[in-house]
Amino acid sequence: MKSRSIILKGSIKPQFDKRAGRKEIETARTKSQNIKDMRKTRGDLTRGSPLRHLLRLSGPIILSYMLQEAFNIVDMIFVGRLGAGAIAAVGVSGNLIRLIGVFSLGISTGAGIMVAQYLGARNLAQAEHIAMQSILLAVFFSVGVTLVGYPLAEQGLLAVRMVDPEVLRLGTTYMHIILAGISTMFVSMTLGSVFRAGGDTITPMVVLIFATLINIVLDPLLIFGLWGFPKLGVAGSAYATLIGRGASVIILFYLCWSGRAPVSFRSVRYQVDLVEMLDILRLGVYSSMQGFWRHISRLGFLWVIGPYGKMVVAAYTICMRLRILVMNPGFGIANAVVPLVGQNLGANQIERAERSTRVANLLGAAIMTVIGGVFFLFPQTFIRIFTSESNVIEIGIVYLQFLSPTFGFIAFSLILGRALNGAGDTFSPMVITLAAQVVVGLGLVILLSHFIGLNGVWSGIALSNVVQGIAMWLWYSTGRWKAIKLVKKKPKAA
Repeated sequence: MKSRSIILKGSIKPQFDKRAGRKEIETARTKSQNIKDMRKTRGDLTRGSPLRHLLRLSGPIILSYMLQEAFNIVDMIFVGRLGAGAIAAVGVSGNLIRLIGVFSLGISTGAGIMVAQYLGARNLAQAEHIAMQSILLAVFFSVGVTLVGYPLAEQGLLAVRMVDPEVLRLGTTYMHIILAGISTMFVSMTLGSVFRAGGDTITPMVVLIFATLINIVLDPLLIFGLWGFPKLGVAGSAYATLIGRGASVIILFYLCWSGRAPVSFRSVRYQVDLVEMLDILRLGVYSSMQGFWRHISRLGFLWVIGPYGKMVVAAYTICMRLRILVMNPGFGIANAVVPLVGQNLGANQIERAERSTRVANLLGAAIMTVIGGVFFLFPQTFIRIFTSESNVIEIGIVYLQFLSPTFGFIAFSLILGRALNGAGDTFSPMVITLAAQVVVGLGLVILLSHFIGLNGVWSGIALSNVVQGIAMWLWYSTGRWKAIKLVKKKPKAA
């Protein structure tokens, strides 16, 4: 490049050839602006204390999960007033819906990994482009899920041997309503992942608080027909859920459009980019499969439990709700690890990414082990929140005492698995989940139930958690995830 210097007030400034220098100046300005934008949003996780970043990120995520689970508990309390059949219907339908929802998990995971790594590499334009493609993917997949899943709802319940007429009728109604609006689940999960990838966990939390309040207020109104609202029973719970999720989608999308998010949708193209969509799916498909195998095992457990009757199914459903409540700290810390690992690997700071994971793993395992101890000592206290039926309580106490000692292993599985995801390794956690939950867990449940009945079911589930936690730790310890590189492309113009 040709240039010459002139002296002006004691300083030396280069004068560039116009054609050669204009592009370089523009590139430098764009790069500088990207760095400023990252710092402005407090989304730069490549500097400062990893523990401080972890606490700042995980706190709002944990609170978000706790609020969401608080709603689920309130929802189950209201539904529980309708009887054991309603509890079983919502519980089984919820498992089927979560199985379908693994597609949204894959899209949100793939988007979060790529957005975090491009932000870490200071490529804001490409991060915004990836975010928009992930939203389009979420919409396309949710429409497909509705078209395929709606007519097969009843068959799904029959597949897990839910033959009780009341459970079948209520469960089918619940699934039809949720499937009709499942796009709200897909898009809200993807937008939340994009915010977290940029280091902003507070905004999704605040939006979730608002959506949850809407949900909780509408629940009794629509279930029991209070204050002139229609009395819809189980269907009212489904409608309240959709309205709350829809509100969160509208708010999060508006924030992205208005420039109040880690990425902005103002200048991105809304055209389909199949190459980037395939990259998102390539990363996310294994996360989807990980969730798929996990939920297949849950449905397999229900398949084994179903013939024992709706009391056992109700007890299992209540304990699984309590399990998810306990897992919230692990989920929060695990989701905070993804942007930490992603951004630091994008910035080529491998040791910092590893240190962040180590701190998160110790913190999560300690918290969940303590909570598990409380559940082991006082199981009846928590089960009575949901039901007063003595048979359900007795069955639930036994299951919870089998399950609670494994919570520390669940933390290992969650946090190390998400750390591997943040590095771009979504295949290995999927394989480990398949082996632990389906081969070991479901296999043991089927085998042991023939010899020792229900206690065999509870033992098999507990052992699968232990196996998965140990296997995830052993694979992470090999360090193969450190060699994965995702950020290879040049900055993409908006």
